[in-house]
Amino acid sequence: MRRRRIVVLGIAQALIALSTGMIGPVYALYFERIAGEISLVPFVIGLYWIIVGVLEILFGSIIDKIGKSRSFLIGGLTVSLGILLYPFVTDIYTLICVEVINAIGYSLQVPAFISLLAELTSREKRGKEVGLVDSFWNIGYGISAVASSILISFFGLSFIFVLAGLFNGISSVIVGRKINL
Repeated sequence: MRRRRIVVLGIAQALIALSTGMIGPVYALYFERIAGEISLVPFVIGLYWIIVGVLEILFGSIIDKIGKSRSFLIGGLTVSLGILLYPFVTDIYTLICVEVINAIGYSLQVPAFISLLAELTSREKRGKEVGLVDSFWNIGYGISAVASSILISFFGLSFIFVLAGLFNGISSVIVGRKINL
């Protein structure tokens, strides 16, 4: 049962990596289309990570109260919503609002994921099991980074956002339904 849950976390991690790997390589290009320049990218990214850093402290307590799986589900679906909003962004201010939504979701999803991983791994095999789950991330990110350039050339940038949002949402539902912690 524990091993199955670790594999579920690995699959969820791969789906999130597929989502992130599609967006990461093209984010600056997307940003330039929206803002007309890329000089504000560091500001928006910095704002995102500051919000995440502050909220993770608060959300850590919430995760302990409402449950790790439920927190992962809510956080992941929030991130999915943010990703699905990317095609509708028309200016820098709307983009900042979407990034705030993403930061809120990420701040809930990631500590929940780490808590689940810590709880499900055995003390004796923790390094191996964490390495296994993390390898899902790295392989998924690598595959999607390469695939995103191909998919964009055929289907466009909006398709990438829809696909990324779906991958993240599916990972959230899988963890929310298959792991009850």
